[in-house]
Amino acid sequence: MNSSHLKIALFFAGLVLVSYMVLIFIGDNGLNDLNAMKQELTDLKAENEVLQQKNIEMHRKIKRLKEDSEFIENIARQELKMIAKDEVVFKFKEDEKKEIKNE
Repeated sequence: MNSSHLKIALFFAGLVLVSYMVLIFIGDNGLNDLNAMKQELTDLKAENEVLQQKNIEMHRKIKRLKEDSEFIENIARQELKMIAKDEVVFKFKEDEKKEIKNE
């Protein structure tokens, strides 16, 4: 092979190499996709941690609902607006001035 053939062969080999490098950086499943997948993995891990904490809290609440009668009473009072048998509830009308201001 003479030197001109060698130069042409090296040029095309270099061109193929550069083409592969471009595909690695830009193409499908390239570095851009890899970075996007790494970010997605990080986001999913953070979301998983939040869900695990919520799960732990729910297990604690279930255990208290099964075992703690005071907790059950507190939930009934707050969420269901229940009162005990010996309690009396008073409802007061708001001031007419307050009602006019709210309108």
